[in-house]
Amino acid sequence: MAEEQENNVPSPVEPPEEAAPQKETPAPSPDTTGISEAERQKIIEEERERVKNEQKLQEEAVKTYKKEHNKGFGLVKGLLVLLVLAAVVVAGGYLTFTAYGNQNPWGNTYPYVATYDVLLPDSSEVFFGNVPVLAVGSGNEVTLKIGNERKILTIGTPVEFPPAHMTVKVYGITLRENDYHLTITYRGLVENRLNFLVSARTSETPMSSWMTGLIVPSKATVRPV
Repeated sequence: MAEEQENNVPSPVEPPEEAAPQKETPAPSPDTTGISEAERQKIIEEERERVKNEQKLQEEAVKTYKKEHNKGFGLVKGLLVLLVLAAVVVAGGYLTFTAYGNQNPWGNTYPYVATYDVLLPDSSEVFFGNVPVLAVGSGNEVTLKIGNERKILTIGTPVEFPPAHMTVKVYGITLRENDYHLTITYRGLVENRLNFLVSARTSETPMSSWMTGLIVPSKATVRPV
């Protein structure tokens, strides 16, 4: 009987093993250049769609102004509507698209070359991305300042500017990084603007037309040659 009771005594329960603590996986940073090609294409499509929406908004603003002005809405109030809508469009563009083109070069080679016909206003500073550009004509010469670099160009004589680096971001995500090296030839006055032939050597393939359109200021004209 005693043996039976001893045999029926339950064995002590072993304490469960503690689960090993799991390491939290850090969330990927949104400002990383290691995005996939599919994500990159998606971002580009979103930016194209945004540009289309901005154009539609501008067209609607003009229609609204004309409609309300014909009703006697008033010139001042109509202009205020246009200014508010324009501010929204401009703010949206600056919040989503940035181009920093005056950085120190990374020392890359320049296997790609693109040539552009460029028209700049005389004696009026414009901005290509965040790079200020000022051209002041005087007879057959022009003083051209790009960022902090100033050169005097004579008609027909190519002049090289120091290499620089550009970073293009959309929604804070880097889409493009490249070194570039400009050789610029002054060609004279065309349509009251200063005309230049610009040879751009880059470490990456030439910039797409839609991206160039967002960087080029309204007072300037850039056409591929």
